[in-house]
Amino acid sequence: MSDKVVSTENLEEIKKAGTVIKLSRPFTWEDQEYKELVLDFERLSGDSIMEIESDFMDFVIGQKNVFVKFKNEHPAYHAVTAAKAAGVSPFMLKKLPARDFLKVTGAAKDFLTGLV
Repeated sequence: MSDKVVSTENLEEIKKAGTVIKLSRPFTWEDQEYKELVLDFERLSGDSIMEIESDFMDFVIGQKNVFVKFKNEHPAYHAVTAAKAAGVSPFMLKKLPARDFLKVTGAAKDFLTGLV
C-alpha cells in the first residue's frame, strides 16, 4: 500500500494532464529520440492485460527471486504495463535513467492500483 496521499484536487489534475512522462534528458532507442513518453492506459483492453502477463514472464526469465504471486508490486511488471501503454519495448524502459524509469513505472503502478 502506498504512503502517498493524493487530494481530490491533485487527482483531477493528474487525470487532466494524462500520463505524459517528460524524460530528464533526451533518450535514444533504436535510432529514435524520446523526450517524453505518453502512457495511454485508456487504450488497454482485457486482451492487453493478458498479453502483459505473458510479456512479464518473458521479461523476468532468469531473474532470481521473482514471485509471480506478487507481480503487482514488481517494477518489471510495472515496466511491462507502462511499455504496453506507451507502445514501446519494456527493454527500452529498462535502459532509461533510473529517475525516469521510476517515474514511468510509478505511473503504471498508479494505474494498476486504480489511483488514476
